[in-house]
Amino acid sequence: MSNKAYLTYALDHEGDLVHVDKVPNGNECGCVCPHCKSPLCAKNGGDEEKMIHHFAHLSGADCVGAVESALHKMAKDILLETKCVYLPNRLDGRSGELHYFDRVEVEFYDKDTHLRPDSIGYNGNDSLWVEFKRTHAVDTKKKGKIISVHIDCIEIDLSGCQLDPVAVKDFLVNSSEKRLWIRDGSIKKRIVGRGSKGAYCDRFDDYNNGYYGYRPVKRTYAKDEKGQLVALQDDHFDMNEHSYYCLACGKELTIDVNENGTFYFTHIEDNEYCKDDLYLHEAAKEIVFDKFYHSDEFVISIPQNQSCAERTSCKFYNEEECCKSNSFPYDIKKHGYVECLKDFKFPNQKYKNDLMFKRSDSLKDAIILSVDACNICVDTINTDNRIIEIRIDSDYSLDILRTEPLGIRRSLFINFRKNKEGNVPRTEINRRIQKFQLYSSGKYYLDIITCSELNIRKPSTEYVIVYASRTIDLYDAIIYALNKCFNLKKKACYCELCFFLTKVNSNGLTEKICKRYRTKGTPHYPLKAGVQDCPHFSLNRGLIEKIKNEYADLETIDIEMKTL
Repeated sequence: MSNKAYLTYALDHEGDLVHVDKVPNGNECGCVCPHCKSPLCAKNGGDEEKMIHHFAHLSGADCVGAVESALHKMAKDILLETKCVYLPNRLDGRSGELHYFDRVEVEFYDKDTHLRPDSIGYNGNDSLWVEFKRTHAVDTKKKGKIISVHIDCIEIDLSGCQLDPVAVKDFLVNSSEKRLWIRDGSIKKRIVGRGSKGAYCDRFDDYNNGYYGYRPVKRTYAKDEKGQLVALQDDHFDMNEHSYYCLACGKELTIDVNENGTFYFTHIEDNEYCKDDLYLHEAAKEIVFDKFYHSDEFVISIPQNQSCAERTSCKFYNEEECCKSNSFPYDIKKHGYVECLKDFKFPNQKYKNDLMFKRSDSLKDAIILSVDACNICVDTINTDNRIIEIRIDSDYSLDILRTEPLGIRRSLFINFRKNKEGNVPRTEINRRIQKFQLYSSGKYYLDIITCSELNIRKPSTEYVIVYASRTIDLYDAIIYALNKCFNLKKKACYCELCFFLTKVNSNGLTEKICKRYRTKGTPHYPLKAGVQDCPHFSLNRGLIEKIKNEYADLETIDIEMKTL
């Protein structure tokens, strides 16, 4: 017998589903197709073992959607009768459950959205739309309208069901499979980019497969039909009242939700999807432009260095390192900047600038903003004006740009004054310094300390070397300091300087041993033993010359007293 899906249910003269065996045989059955509404012929007179009883179109046409339409009608009728449905698993991880309704309406026309849902279940003032999927899922425009008016809605996929009321009822009330939430109002609405930092960063690297690239960006910014910037975070969107357009390509958008319950703008199916880096670039410009004209102030957070308060008295002071970078707010509107111009091109320049803040007819004091968005960045060649370059590479960075002062993160300031008057305490700087200490016992330690800890020492301190100009490789720092101690004939273990010290690999570990421990009886692991005055010591002159040449310009402060 054929595996073909036969039309075994049709619509009678009252519009109700009826089984083929419940109507007269032949053309006088009085039934029509659930899909195309054409007259049908009931073929129920023969032996059912030889031929499955079914309906056929009088015209002989092969109606592709007939079975799906009958199944769709059957599901709505069963929901209307049982007044219950098994819900999908919740977007916050909770399992689905059987949900009962007080009443159910079918094919109700909603005036707010101009939509006609398959079914609506009511519990007091609460309602749930139930959409039955046949061949096609709820389209993105319909999703956007449902989300806009905060309607809870589920979609149930009937594609795997048999055209049998018992099987369909069992599927609807006893299973959570093949159904999903279009909107789940029981959990808090989530917007991409809000939450943990970098959670939605579009950059990713897959080193295992030798590939790296960018994750698709979930878009939460668009323009409405009036050209106004719209952010999903504000919860002011409504696709039933407005149309939304892409900031990058200008094509129409709708609102969608992913499997995690996250809302975002997406292109409608007929539109080609434009590149993410172009969206990030244009969104950053629109956010700054909108922020400038919809706020009484516009603050730029300018990084500037402040020097240590003890710079004149501290012998370890270094101008480059002994300072702290603080961000200072600068409200450009209070300083006369009244215009923000997009895509402005200076005279005699080849390229346009992303944004420019202007306060007078003169362009000399204009501030230029350049947006670096992944693969889209136009180098600013203006060398006289103050320039701010901002890095935008994720949904999260757009949100930071909108909610925090310009330049507070991932920004480069060019031609701005670098240093600001005023001092900061040494404890706020805490410059990292290398400090070598030799004790009277012959032991030594190399520590990386803060400048506030320079005076902390043990009573047995014999000799101190402070690397004042810069930090260097830790091993080189030990060799450099030990060589000084060796020349001063200080008591210490100088095996690190010995020609016979070598590295070996043992059980996956690298250890240093003495090459003469078998022939001369020296300690196998001399650094652990702390050998002093070894009669077999031989200075590794090649190592010493290498250190001297490499660090000829190194500045240190050597303190031989026991007080620092």
